[in-house]
Amino acid sequence: MAHTHWDREWYHAFSTFRVRLVELLDDLLAQPPAVPFLLDGQAVLLEDYLEVRPERAAELAEALRDGRLAAGPWFVLADELVPALETLVRNLLAGRRTLARLRASPPAVLYCPDSFGHPAWLPALAEGFGMAVVVLWRGYGGRRWPAGDTVRWRAPDGSTVLLYHLPPGGYELGANLPSVDPAQVKAHWQTIRAALATRSTLGVALLTCGADHHALQRDLTNALARLNDAAAPDASLVASSLSVFAAVLVARAAARTLPVVSGELRDSYGYTWTLQGTLATRSALKRQFRRVEWLLLRDTEPWAALAWLRCGRSSRALTASAWRSALLAAPHDTLCGTVVDEAARAAMVRLEEAAATAQEVRDRALERILGHDMEETRSLAPQEWRRHLVVRNRSARPRSGVAEVTLDIPLARIPVGPGSALGAEVALPRAATRTGLVTQQLERERAAVLLESPRHYPLALRVSRQHVLVWAESVPGYGMTAYTLPGDRRQGAMPVAPATASRTSHSISNGVISVSLRDGALALESPWWSARDFLTFESEADDGDLYTPAIVEGSKVRASLRRSQITANGPLRAVLETIWSVQRPARRGKSALGEPRRVPRGKVTMRVSLELDAGLPFVRVRVDGDNRASDHRLRCLVKGPLDGGLVVADTHFGPVARQPVAVDPEDTAMEIPLSSSPLHRYVSLFGERAGVTVHADGSTEYEALPGGILAVTLVRSVGELSRADVRERPGHAAYPRSTPEAQELGPFRVTMAIQLHGSYDPVSLEEIERASDDFLAPLVGETVVAARVLPERIAGVELSGSGLVATAIKESECGQWLVMRCVNLFDEPTEGAWRLPGVKEAWLARLDETPLALLPVADGAIAFEAMPRAIVTVRAR
Repeated sequence: MAHTHWDREWYHAFSTFRVRLVELLDDLLAQPPAVPFLLDGQAVLLEDYLEVRPERAAELAEALRDGRLAAGPWFVLADELVPALETLVRNLLAGRRTLARLRASPPAVLYCPDSFGHPAWLPALAEGFGMAVVVLWRGYGGRRWPAGDTVRWRAPDGSTVLLYHLPPGGYELGANLPSVDPAQVKAHWQTIRAALATRSTLGVALLTCGADHHALQRDLTNALARLNDAAAPDASLVASSLSVFAAVLVARAAARTLPVVSGELRDSYGYTWTLQGTLATRSALKRQFRRVEWLLLRDTEPWAALAWLRCGRSSRALTASAWRSALLAAPHDTLCGTVVDEAARAAMVRLEEAAATAQEVRDRALERILGHDMEETRSLAPQEWRRHLVVRNRSARPRSGVAEVTLDIPLARIPVGPGSALGAEVALPRAATRTGLVTQQLERERAAVLLESPRHYPLALRVSRQHVLVWAESVPGYGMTAYTLPGDRRQGAMPVAPATASRTSHSISNGVISVSLRDGALALESPWWSARDFLTFESEADDGDLYTPAIVEGSKVRASLRRSQITANGPLRAVLETIWSVQRPARRGKSALGEPRRVPRGKVTMRVSLELDAGLPFVRVRVDGDNRASDHRLRCLVKGPLDGGLVVADTHFGPVARQPVAVDPEDTAMEIPLSSSPLHRYVSLFGERAGVTVHADGSTEYEALPGGILAVTLVRSVGELSRADVRERPGHAAYPRSTPEAQELGPFRVTMAIQLHGSYDPVSLEEIERASDDFLAPLVGETVVAARVLPERIAGVELSGSGLVATAIKESECGQWLVMRCVNLFDEPTEGAWRLPGVKEAWLARLDETPLALLPVADGAIAFEAMPRAIVTVRAR
């Protein structure tokens, strides 16, 4: 199979590599290859080419349809460990859409030639898109795995695919084949035979002819003919596409009993580089990516889908546009952070674009659900305006609790446009400020807001803006509650908080958890366990590159707690604010080219706010820091139960238990295993009687340390793309390029939550999932400044069932259904139901939304059974 492996950006920026891509495809279309050519399994390259060569769309489509070219199934070859699996689902759906626009289809193979490890749920993803084969390289191989190149890989839900494993040299074994000197051809065949034939489980192997950014070899047909002569009579080479190879593999495997592997694939030590050291590289980029995907998955897609269901106006094209911008930041070098600074900056811009689109789509959807028509409102006089506080629930379960809301009190109209220099602000009728709710003031400011209408210029208003906490009661799952302002306490209909947060002189409490400052250290008390010094910070010198940390032994510096004060004392939130600093000494170092350099003295300062909200079982930790130190790793250390031992980490469609990778010493010459692991929403440490969970808002790396400590990386500062002298990974992983912006000097913001709970059991798992929702998607509220009367309560969509967690609510790809997806956290079957007002028809479906079986619908409820650890997708209308 001829191919190219195409990193859109890496040691050059995207624009540089696209020039070469255009030339590569120009040549392929001018002289069709005799061997099918794979565009690296990603469809985005087609879009990149057609942006420059739109006139060649018909030729490109014809080459795809007749099999001379192939692309997909991915939209981009993404990193697989940082994104949510729902994001990987959107990636595959986007790849299908791109090819469909050219009336072509992707290969039915999940092609993952260079990802830095693979999630345990990847077989379920492949099976959910009708693919029976996964082709991969890193993360698997060596003496700890079964011998041979083909096994069956089983996901936690039981989904199984054929895993075809590339040889130690990866996807470039057949690059630049000799075609003239018979001795060279024969020697090259012996190398290929040793790499492929000795590992061939089913008597067939894939020879990939190409490499990174390689165009089609000019004399490939002649070179393959010579190689075939050298291989005879032991073997024969047949020109093949990826699809044809996969079909042969499946047919041969049908009659064979193959070894079965399961779990994550993050161990190819001794076989090839695993490259697990990128999890905290360019942490700001990763945090922004996580926040944007969370915005799309939990905020934009559900509200847009519900607005379509109520009003018939689809936003799926706009939502797809936001996803496209986000996915362009997801390729495995870009999101891993192993790119030049220009590429990292461009990725941040794409994420900003994705967030702006997603927020506008969400806001328009909310207006439609509420029935709020700004064009109609423009016809009202200001004295006829009604203000409402709208609290919304970004969860598929009904919730009561503390909501962070923005209360806007209009003060004046601001003149804008010609003549505005001579005009004056027009005062508006004074609005009352009371809400009738249990409230707590956070901040107050003056702001300008725009009341926008599709057929008018915006009205600009000066407002008094209050950031307030309120207690909201029984907000429906993906529903809203609207309070008319001003509220009247005498009505007796307003909710009352069942719990309060408070303080003493040195501590804060919410009735369940207490945090205090004792002898210069933070102490924590709860019904499950208590600990002194439960939260600290430390910095270690790091002489690594963007691929691999190289922590300097004996360089650890503990942060100092400088001062503290209680800044909020309830009733809904109590806050203990602390100030920390870390001073890194100057030291000697080397550049990527081995030249002596001086690592200057540097300092990290952090304002760390510990917050306890009424009714919540966790401590929220907000870190606002300023990093002025280079070449180091800054981590937050959370102390768990002293008898802690079991580490369970959230992954793509459910938690997995993790143990350190155990590698024989002879397998560490190429790369030493790292003890850090990918962090999704949370990681838990369980003891025999109690446990602690750290929830993260975008931090992507943790390590379980001795003594029951979870370490979460906040910032990793390094300034070289690749170094050859990293002890943990000798040799260059890329080309030596300076990346000073990867030092991440300047402000940073991290939010975490520390939850206390019982030992490992189903009850604790459900408590952790609920807390994850409450932390990452709390109740929120905004003011509708000018409207007619809005409905007091709007029901959305709700999920019920023990152990079930919602992962997606979206419009279907065909635009005719609402798609809802959940997973069963438990190892036992469970009954579940989706509740959706007015639902008439529902189908069980695959991940790619292909219908499978009709589901019963009664009284607005869709009942289903979820098998152990199952992913359940439902289409409804």
